Amino acid sequence: MKVLLLTLVLSLVCADLSTTDLSQLSGEWKTIYVAASDLEKTNENGPFRVFTCAINFDMANDEIILDVFVKINGQCIPLSVTGKRIKGNVFAINYEGKILYEPIYASETSLVAYLINVDENNEVSKVTVMLSKGNHVNEVDFEKYKELTLEKNIPEGNIVDLANLDNCPENENRVFNSQRQLCSGNQTRLLHGT
Repeated sequence: MKVLLLTLVLSLVCADLSTTDLSQLSGEWKTIYVAASDLEKTNENGPFRVFTCAINFDMANDEIILDVFVKINGQCIPLSVTGKRIKGNVFAINYEGKILYEPIYASETSLVAYLINVDENNEVSKVTVMLSKGNHVNEVDFEKYKELTLEKNIPEGNIVDLANLDNCPENENRVFNSQRQLCSGNQTRLLHGT
């Protein structure tokens, strides 16, 4: 059932960066904004209140690696999430169920990704994430993020500013290299205490 549902929504995913070599977007990124169709996903302790450190688009191996922190009860937990490219610039990731992850907009300093999550209860949530090379984004990029979020039928009022909430370690690549944790359903449940 999840595969059919993901196949259906995959056909709806936008492809603004379809001609871009995503490996050029690899590097350190910081989550500035996140929005979800289901507010519980981005509330405090929510699974998509994620603080990104780095993204590696390994196009030679059709993989994406996201080094992030998930904050649970105020504690920053490092995770390295790996996904496989399934079509164009769309990656399938196992985290909080199944995710389709697609970068849909990029500028010199900003990146917007669109996620479709089918959780363990087969509930579908749409998520947009705005990332920056620094601690803020310019007005043009933010307006584009709001426009793309609305296009995905996520209300503007669901946008959460995470820039000032990120107190997880910065540039701690050694954390991810020494404690690489690949997400699995069991690990995710442990993180969220279920």
